[in-house]
Amino acid sequence: MNNILIIDFSIYRDSLAKILGSEGYNLIICESAFEAMKKLNAYEIDLVVSEVELPGDNAFDLYNYMARNYPYIPVIMTTDKNIDGFFNEIFQEGIGNVLCKPVKKDELLNLAEKLITKKNIFGLNNYMDDIIEIKKITITSSIQIKKAITMLIGELEKWGFKIKEKIALTLVLNEIVINAIYHAHGHTEEKLARKSIELEDGEFVDIFFAKNRKGYGVAIDDYNGRLSKMRILESINKVVEQENLIIRAAETGEDVSDYISETGRGIDFVRKLSGEYYFIIKKDVRTEIIFIVDETLISDDCINYSSLKIIEDTSE
Repeated sequence: MNNILIIDFSIYRDSLAKILGSEGYNLIICESAFEAMKKLNAYEIDLVVSEVELPGDNAFDLYNYMARNYPYIPVIMTTDKNIDGFFNEIFQEGIGNVLCKPVKKDELLNLAEKLITKKNIFGLNNYMDDIIEIKKITITSSIQIKKAITMLIGELEKWGFKIKEKIALTLVLNEIVINAIYHAHGHTEEKLARKSIELEDGEFVDIFFAKNRKGYGVAIDDYNGRLSKMRILESINKVVEQENLIIRAAETGEDVSDYISETGRGIDFVRKLSGEYYFIIKKDVRTEIIFIVDETLISDDCINYSSLKIIEDTSE
């Protein structure tokens, strides 16, 4: 039985315990970073779930302590705040998972299981229940990207899904697939120069898409595994910093055009425009970016806040 340490003093603590306890995890619960440090020394902990704002030392101090003494224990942070307000701390501490409260039961349980076991981390079937149909498009050159995305969206519409944010979805897909074709295969310079490329024999990018009774999911896979948690965090952090510059420029009239770039936009689009999503990495083997749209949800409590979910397996 796996041990999960929950550190939370908020009104959400009991709901977190109820969700995780329903799966048979052994729960150890406390309310402060100081208490958590004592629990870490006393128990074999498999996962930490911590509120960001804790009495006394905050969760970033706790994470720093864990990074020094227990770097092998995965962490999920939770908050009801917009994480962009403290994303620099997330980046500096290398935190890969932050969920917005109130957390969704299935999302929390699925993420917890995969962070603990590192098993079944790839594939839409491991993130979507009761898949009715799944299809795949394989891309071997940059000139195929536009056609592939048009085909994918067309198939989703044939399945009966009304794509309300078609422009946004096209933008998300375009950015992710471009990154998978160019960056993952060592063609960053060609991307910056906007040159078309053909991948080498045996190299390709797969787009999987599936449906169930709730909605649809899309996964983009490359088979190099060159992406990393820190690269994802760095990319998002750059975008957040740039957005802060733009806001400041709007207030002061300062020219910040020299500081604005496209770097990180693709990853940030996924984070902000997708409902449930995952960055999944097996070092030097495979990278998969998954996002899932649940059309049965009438509203989303976290619609204004984006979360962060990175599952990274660095084992040989």
